Amino acid sequence: MDDYTDLERRLDLLDRDLDLPRDSAVPNSAVPNSAVPNSAVPNSAEPATAPQPRTELTHLPEPRVPGDEGLAERTDRRPADHLIAALERRLHRLEQLAWGTDGNDLTELDLADPELVELAVAAEYAQTLSRMLVTPRLRAACEQTIEACRQWQQRYDYARDTAVAASRTIATTRADQERHREAAQVFEAARAELAVLLPRRRRTLNTAHNARRQLAHDQGVRERYGREIAEGHRAWATLTTRLRIRTSAAVERGEPLPNWLVESLGVPPSAKAAGWRELAVQLLAYRLSYAVTDPGWPLGTEPGTQDSTRRRQWYRDLDRQLTSWCSGAPGSI
Repeated sequence: MDDYTDLERRLDLLDRDLDLPRDSAVPNSAVPNSAVPNSAVPNSAEPATAPQPRTELTHLPEPRVPGDEGLAERTDRRPADHLIAALERRLHRLEQLAWGTDGNDLTELDLADPELVELAVAAEYAQTLSRMLVTPRLRAACEQTIEACRQWQQRYDYARDTAVAASRTIATTRADQERHREAAQVFEAARAELAVLLPRRRRTLNTAHNARRQLAHDQGVRERYGREIAEGHRAWATLTTRLRIRTSAAVERGEPLPNWLVESLGVPPSAKAAGWRELAVQLLAYRLSYAVTDPGWPLGTEPGTQDSTRRRQWYRDLDRQLTSWCSGAPGSI
């Protein structure tokens, strides 16, 4: 089922449900007390535990009638992008009206659960600590530098020792002796090797020294903050898992979605539902981590130099993903 057909089906079902007669639209147990006569409200009725759809239908848009020229007649060809966008906006508005929200109310996905906030803080702290660690690429470069220095030292020591031994032979033998001539040849070869190695001595030793210092610092950070880093990584995995479940449940139940989410990503399409939800989870995690409450833009104000490097980098990455998503670039998510 493509995006168009899925949206048409969901709109037809929602239009039909919202256009039912008032006395048969929903069972009494699902109608808010304010919409039921006082005599019909049991004295021991329990308070509602979740928002219920409104039953007053005067504020809803007119549903389509069978005689109108329906969009379903054109399912044999792919609709234009603007037609899909219009259907998505209409579906989102109908869902808001059905759930009794006006677009400005906080939705379930907007609520900052203290446990989720705690997980986000722990994950952010671990990311800050992790920035003090050397990256895998830098670690590999440091190890290669140290190995190159070790090999240089081996070549230098061998050439030096060879030159010293050959010079001793030359000094203790006569020029017409075979050992003297062989020692002279060995000495010349060793001296040529030293002439190549000596100019690289300072740079090789200094680079290796810095590489050892970086690895030693990395080891110190791991010994001191290893537990916090590991806990933060587990917190991030837990946070994203819970947000993924929370987002999927909201979509599957047809709950109203935040305006900032719908305006930036659109309603979850059937063909790209996995990509839509994964990017939505990332946006929710970002908003939780930095207490972003902007109702119109998922990332809020662009972070400045006073903000952490981690936040600025994360903002740029998510902004790039949003741009790719909106442009419909293949493989953007």
